[in-house]
Amino acid sequence: MSRSIRCNIVSELGIEKVVVELNSFRQRTAMIKEEIAKVSRALNERAGQLNDLVNKSLGQLKEQLGRYQSGDMNDQDYTQQKDYYRGELQNMIRKLDESKKLMMIMAQLDSQRPGAQAPQGLPRPQPTQ
Repeated sequence: MSRSIRCNIVSELGIEKVVVELNSFRQRTAMIKEEIAKVSRALNERAGQLNDLVNKSLGQLKEQLGRYQSGDMNDQDYTQQKDYYRGELQNMIRKLDESKKLMMIMAQLDSQRPGAQAPQGLPRPQPTQ
């Protein structure tokens, strides 16, 4: 076998290996994109649930404050309710902060993929100059 034919065979095998690796990379990338989309949808759903919960809790808190101001609630009940709502609202704020951090990480990961679309519901971060 001549040297030129051997080089062509080796070159074709090398190209074939690169093509296989490239296809594998594309498949892994597609799986990652699917996972990012799933997490994005879950975060958006969770954000909606948290928003509803915050609105409900704030409404209940306003009602309790109105009862206290009108004298329908004694100081001990007010203090208990105040402490309860303070704890609940602090937990909600912490959960919202965690969700925000996750969404920022996802947006950053998404922006690193060339030509990728931002997941639905998340703005694509603009590059800083």
